[in-house]
Amino acid sequence: MSAMPRYRQIADHFIQAIRSGTLPANHRLPSVRALAQQHGTSATTAMKVLRTLEDEHFAVARPKSGFFVAATTSTVCITTPPQPVALPALDEQMALHLSLVGTECRVRLDLANGDNALYPLKKMGRLIRQISYADPMLLGNDVKGSGYLPLKIEIARRALDYGCHLAPEDMLITNGCIEALSLSLRAVTQAGDAVAVQSPCYFVLLQMLRNLALRVVEVGPDANGHVDVEQLESLFAKRQVSAFISLTNINNPLGTSLPEEKKRRIAAAADRHDIALIEDDTFADTAFGDRRPFPLRAYSQNVLLCNGFSKTVGPGIRIGWVSSVRWQRKIAALKFTSTMGTSLTPQVALAELLRNGGYDAHLRRLRRELERQIAHLRHAVLRYFPAGTVVSQPEGGYVIWVTLPPGSASSRELFSRARQEGIGIAPGHIFASDNRYARCLRLNAGFGWNEEVHQAIRLLAQWVSER
Repeated sequence: MSAMPRYRQIADHFIQAIRSGTLPANHRLPSVRALAQQHGTSATTAMKVLRTLEDEHFAVARPKSGFFVAATTSTVCITTPPQPVALPALDEQMALHLSLVGTECRVRLDLANGDNALYPLKKMGRLIRQISYADPMLLGNDVKGSGYLPLKIEIARRALDYGCHLAPEDMLITNGCIEALSLSLRAVTQAGDAVAVQSPCYFVLLQMLRNLALRVVEVGPDANGHVDVEQLESLFAKRQVSAFISLTNINNPLGTSLPEEKKRRIAAAADRHDIALIEDDTFADTAFGDRRPFPLRAYSQNVLLCNGFSKTVGPGIRIGWVSSVRWQRKIAALKFTSTMGTSLTPQVALAELLRNGGYDAHLRRLRRELERQIAHLRHAVLRYFPAGTVVSQPEGGYVIWVTLPPGSASSRELFSRARQEGIGIAPGHIFASDNRYARCLRLNAGFGWNEEVHQAIRLLAQWVSER
């Protein structure tokens, strides 16, 4: 597989600096000669970098002056000031799209996980067989209780590396992270309460809020593309919400992680005003680089921390967990009256995977491969989609968030047309309560880069360009 072209690497370097605010609007960019010297490249490559930034609307050329950072750049669509709203009933098309996302198709660009080759499935299968052979009575054991203690101990041990002190007695093993989030919401809210979410919001969370008859406040981004902390602090102070449910690390669909200082502010404001914080940390272990980001729980013991292994060990490993000091007894009672317990055999196998070090070695490989696959997908979208297309720069995970230029076909139209060709995408309109992300879509890189994916991206780009 070929590496990213040099001009693309340099352009992405500047794009990241522009998005982070390091290079503010109207800041002069290096000249062609200076850029070539700084990066040890030719003048032709340097000019291609500047033209790429201009084509993607991150820079503007001024006659006889050079290139400057564009006055407005954004990775997400503009949102309205947040207000509590009751989630509307699903229209027929929305219900159809939600039912189709994740179902079988030829090219898997719609999910937020990866190909089986990414996961240690053979090792897990071998561990499960060995455990079942050594102790066949595990399948017959009572599944009541809070989970397999050695697994909870291993989770608590690992949590020390990301700033959290989790007591095994405050932890409940669940059927995936989704059950952990649902139980947490049910524990801290009642019908009619308002819950804050970051916009765009993972569509499963929105459907969960709808099914629990909760109102939602969709908090948009600040100037740097992160959730607007000042708006959250205002919502907390006015007690307009009962809870904030967040993916602060490797957000789905944006792929970004909140800076540590903003996490501290959110945790402090929630503690000050007694607002429940429910944190979905399920993608944090896929963060690129050597350091896993700290969750909100590292800054407040009051956070209900939810996680699972479906994004790292395999989608079929439906083992999750929730840790809460304050709400654990209520969460345990709710689980007892819903799913009662979680299968013991995979818990025992996971505990062994975590204990013997195999999980850490696997994570290092997984992160490297996901970073490579994300880079190929981003490059293809930026290459083939029309000028003005904006693509997120994920810090981990499986997906990219694409904002199409004004005048493009809506992602609703694109979704329907792609499905007819066996191509799965996640249309932007399912990530909000309204149509604010009509020109956005989420694409998954987890199934690798091959000619079939390449042609699917070209076909999507062609349909977008037609409009």
